[in-house]
Amino acid sequence: MPAAERFFDSERYLRTVAAEKAPAKSEEEAHAAAKLACCRPAAVILDAGCGNGRHALPLARAGYRVVALDRAGVLLDAARHAARGARWPLFVRGSYASLPFGRGVFDAVLCLGTALGYLGDEGDRIALREFRRALVPGGRLVIETLHRGELGAHLGEHEERVLPRGGTLRFERRFDRAHGVMRETQRLEEGHGSDSSATYDLRVYGAGELQGMLEDAGFTVIARHASLAGEGDPSPVTPLVLVAESGAS
Repeated sequence: MPAAERFFDSERYLRTVAAEKAPAKSEEEAHAAAKLACCRPAAVILDAGCGNGRHALPLARAGYRVVALDRAGVLLDAARHAARGARWPLFVRGSYASLPFGRGVFDAVLCLGTALGYLGDEGDRIALREFRRALVPGGRLVIETLHRGELGAHLGEHEERVLPRGGTLRFERRFDRAHGVMRETQRLEEGHGSDSSATYDLRVYGAGELQGMLEDAGFTVIARHASLAGEGDPSPVTPLVLVAESGAS
């Protein structure tokens, strides 16, 4: 199992990083992304890399038909539990580099919360082609991820967060600027000899670099933003949000 997959497919991740995401903020992000994607009522949306369903669940409650896909069984189980048997979202375990769906199934694809970047350059290129294949002609893809310029400017090499339920989560990051790769180690310190750590690599893109990859995959990039709210231009101290439209098949 790749290091990133092991990292996310764990109760530890669910208890730490995922648990820090405020539901109200996640709901706000989800609706903002759907607006950027120009989703009509009852649109069919793929939440690619859905995690514990923090975006998929509020979108489903709003009436969208959401398919929530992730490789992490632990996170999908948590999302299913939170859905309480509702018809939507439909939860699917799988990789966005090999989508288990036919051509032209979705009105929109959302890839939020830095879900892109764990497969390396070629894997991400395959994923973008898969997103385009699964979209209806003219359907939109919304990507929210780290901006390469954030590394070292906004996102430091050392960070620590005191968790609401106790314990401290420490981050150690190393940036390979030549290859655009961040290696992050997260160490959870809970005392009583229960400390644990996990490491993964993340490919981080600049706006022009990711736009070029989208164009190679058959998309037209129609907007670049500093947030899902659709305001401002991406910069070294903001996330990177790209909105792209699929062409005719």
